[in-house]
Amino acid sequence: MGRFLRGALVVVVVLAALAGNAGHRIYFDYRDTLQHRFAMVRDMARLVDDHVHRTVRTADIALDQTAAMVAEAGGPRNVRDLKHWTRLREYAAQVEGADAIWIHDADGRTVLESGSFPNRIAGFADPAGLEALRGGMRLHIGAARPARSGSQPLVFPVSRALHDDEGRFVGVASVSIRVESLTDFYSMLGFEFDPLIGIYRPDGEVVARRPATEASAGRSIAAGPLFQSKLREAPAGQYLSPSVLDGVLRIAAYRTVADYGLVVLTGIDRDEAMADWRTRTLHTVLETVVGLLAILAMLGWGLRYLDRERKAQVALAEARNAVERTSAERDESARLAAALDHARDMAEAARQAAEAANRAKGEFLAGLSHELRTPLNAVIGFADLIAREAEGPIGTPSYRQYAANVRDSGQHVLELINEILDHARAEAGALPIEEGRCDLEEAADFAVRMLTPRADRAGVLLAAAVAPAVRQLRGDDRRIRQILLNLIANGVKYTPSGGSVTLSATIEEGLPVIRVTDTGLGIPAEDVDRVLEPFVRIETTANRGVEGAGLGLPLTKRLVELHGGTLALRSTLGVGTTVTVRLPAGRLLPATPDPAARPVPGTASGSADAPPSSGRIDAGRTDAGGTMLQPFPASPQAMPLALPSAPLSILLVDDDPTVRDMVAGLLRGWGHRVIGAANANEALVVLNGPERLDLLLSDVVMPPGMDGTELARQAIRLRPGLPVLLASGFAAHAVGTPAAFGPDVAMIAKPFSIEDLRRQLARIAGRRGGAATPTPAIPIPAAVPPSSAMRSPGPPRLLIAEDLSINRELLAALFRDSGYAIDLVADGAAAVQAVESRDYDLVLMDVQMPGMDGLEASRAIRALPPPRGNLPILALTAGSSDEERRQCRDAGMSGHIGKPYDRETLLRQVARILEAGRNRTGAA
Repeated sequence: MGRFLRGALVVVVVLAALAGNAGHRIYFDYRDTLQHRFAMVRDMARLVDDHVHRTVRTADIALDQTAAMVAEAGGPRNVRDLKHWTRLREYAAQVEGADAIWIHDADGRTVLESGSFPNRIAGFADPAGLEALRGGMRLHIGAARPARSGSQPLVFPVSRALHDDEGRFVGVASVSIRVESLTDFYSMLGFEFDPLIGIYRPDGEVVARRPATEASAGRSIAAGPLFQSKLREAPAGQYLSPSVLDGVLRIAAYRTVADYGLVVLTGIDRDEAMADWRTRTLHTVLETVVGLLAILAMLGWGLRYLDRERKAQVALAEARNAVERTSAERDESARLAAALDHARDMAEAARQAAEAANRAKGEFLAGLSHELRTPLNAVIGFADLIAREAEGPIGTPSYRQYAANVRDSGQHVLELINEILDHARAEAGALPIEEGRCDLEEAADFAVRMLTPRADRAGVLLAAAVAPAVRQLRGDDRRIRQILLNLIANGVKYTPSGGSVTLSATIEEGLPVIRVTDTGLGIPAEDVDRVLEPFVRIETTANRGVEGAGLGLPLTKRLVELHGGTLALRSTLGVGTTVTVRLPAGRLLPATPDPAARPVPGTASGSADAPPSSGRIDAGRTDAGGTMLQPFPASPQAMPLALPSAPLSILLVDDDPTVRDMVAGLLRGWGHRVIGAANANEALVVLNGPERLDLLLSDVVMPPGMDGTELARQAIRLRPGLPVLLASGFAAHAVGTPAAFGPDVAMIAKPFSIEDLRRQLARIAGRRGGAATPTPAIPIPAAVPPSSAMRSPGPPRLLIAEDLSINRELLAALFRDSGYAIDLVADGAAAVQAVESRDYDLVLMDVQMPGMDGLEASRAIRALPPPRGNLPILALTAGSSDEERRQCRDAGMSGHIGKPYDRETLLRQVARILEAGRNRTGAA
């Protein structure tokens, strides 16, 4: 009882710590977000202040020139001719956003206007300004008003007095400036939010304002806190207050325009500004709830397991006592026989109890898997959408990193769940393998691609080399990939920054041998055998901060043994570890020609200049900005290979020497001539020289000095027609840059694959040779024809049945911009009704739903007459047991997609099912 209470106390402390940590993160996130928003409006106010000051300053200069012209002519009445009107138009053209320059006489009547000749008869539209100028004011800025009668844009006047040689007031010169010139400027700034921009006279009257520009003309905010208190405290500052004009609570900043007395105010709606914080708060709460549920679930499982274990031990102890009692009564044969029978019964009961406990543990693990995968599906999915900025730029890079942290943490929990489940199945002998052809080179490529981001974050270099003779194996392709993933991930986990993890596969003594070698921390000699036991972790000072459950290597060893092979460890403390996997010779298959395959240049030593000795080398590195370069091909199922390109003379510009050397080596390995430059200055020297160039390949972000986009402009000027390829890991660059330069400039996104680079080079080589090089099309789901003959032309239509609203929202986001038409329903009955009433190409059906579940709904659809009854159905399931998959097949489902969802895998599997349906329709 005491042990139980101590355990419960520990659990309570852990739960309280999780909740406290969540509250702490939410509070500091709120404070940082508010500070960032205030900094944003301060920067906005500074930009607006500069723009207003520049506009009024140019108007002031133009008015001085106009006054000099009037004085030279001898008064306002002497300028009503074509010569002076032409000069007045020239002065108006110098003012940014000017509508016209007016000259009025001393009574305010129009003498000359630059916008029309002969001049229109009109009076000075600002009587208060006329009186102020007559009273001795030098410069007067009026409020916004219509420029002319009718639906004309609003203008605000900037006016000055005109005097004769004796100093008498003879008239007024006035510049009318379009208010929209200010609002158009603010629209071009590209602010993250829709801001409030206001310019006010010293008495609080509105000169210009957006939004509601016309409705605000002539109004005043003199009663607001800005003019009542803030401007009296300081000429510039910030505050949080509702607007006097529209009542919206805004985060605002203000500045006083130097020399002219105007007041500039910028602000953003607080609710809009804090929307991202509220979203992150929701994610933090969800993450905390998932952690709490996981701890509570594990506690419940532990209590049940301990209780059943205790009962089994009691039963075994009673059976042992019974045997001992019978041995002491040998002379009583009848009692001995009865006691022995009783002992057998008790032993059998104990065995059955142990088997029942084992079955209950398996059932509990399956249920726990489903309950944890369902919330993890939303946590990982939404975090990935935020990290990839699927809905548009986040604005603050740290938030993208926060989302990536949430996604990676959820992925870590998911990996731990999978390891526990696989280990439990392996212990129970229920972990079968599905024999088939396995491409070891593709499996190695897959493992390196999957783990390159993790290795980049740890500062670890990955490399893989597969000999052609060992490429084709007989085995379970999924489990072979799991073996490679586990071994490489384990090496990355225990390798310090600056180290490397290398995978090699060769034939030794007729056997296929796979080795994974790292330069990590190493394992003490006395603990090498222990690390292959389940739940054993060797704690040292160096690896104390490394997370793990101690299941990776034991599970990998079991998977190797299921293939008839062996796994051995050799490790030296402080030097590194080598894991060797030997498979039986019977696992080797004869090589099959692959017309789509092509070796990727590279060597095991990392020199990209030398040709490959055997197989191919895949490596991942990062540039100075953290952008991953992936010099390995994309999946052949997702993208056809590009055509080879002719040799080119390439000017390569990148400020990171590591990235520059790696890409240069890759290009030289393809036969191209490469001239390297560390910055734009070095590149301009080459562009100004006589060197023959076929391509400029430049990074966009190269601080400090001239960046890649400005270098592209200079290259177009210096060498017209020279193709330019800009590389950037930022989505905004890829969208906005090339179109502004013309057809000779293209963009390649980071991280880029070898095939993407090959296609670009082939395109440029084709242009240089005068013939267009065909670029293979990338298949997209929208191009897949409908699988049902009854479907009308148009994009394929999918029906998604999911009872949880958060998962429906996630699926809608994952399929956005995919080219599919999507319908969402919340239960199985609604899915059957939708299929009966509308034509679909594919149904994605959640298995566990209240009311009619996915299995029952699938049976109901299969009972419909063709072609609706033949509609393909994919199961959406958080379960991972063979029994649940068998139930899906028995219900008529065509396949399954596991939770959490990966967008690329999801779209690829949907496209494959639709393509199979199209082939069946074509064959029919």
